[in-house]
Amino acid sequence: MTLPTGHTVAATDQPVTLINAFSVPTSQKDRFLSRWKDNARLMASAPGFIQARMLQAVSDKAELTFVNVAEWRSGTALDAARTNPEWQQSIRRLIEDPDLDVTARPMVYRTAIDVAPGDELP
Repeated sequence: MTLPTGHTVAATDQPVTLINAFSVPTSQKDRFLSRWKDNARLMASAPGFIQARMLQAVSDKAELTFVNVAEWRSGTALDAARTNPEWQQSIRRLIEDPDLDVTARPMVYRTAIDVAPGDELP
């Protein structure tokens, strides 16, 4: 598995969303999801974690086959969770799995605009 160098440090007390898009060969999707679930179990127990969803492309031809969307109460909570040695080990197991050829593209985001049904946008 390949990852960009380093992680984005969130360093904010405001809510953040971690979005990680993955390119996964179709033949490896079950193994990838199994490894990701191991990581998600640890993420879900971290203070400040709200929820996560793993989205899967409906087409096997999609370049980004999976997209993880994880919401956190704050960027500092996410930063602290990333220091957990068990979580780091889980990520290493995913990255170093010789049977996975996965590219990950993680990035931390904050909300710029919220839109709900009926909202009027200027």
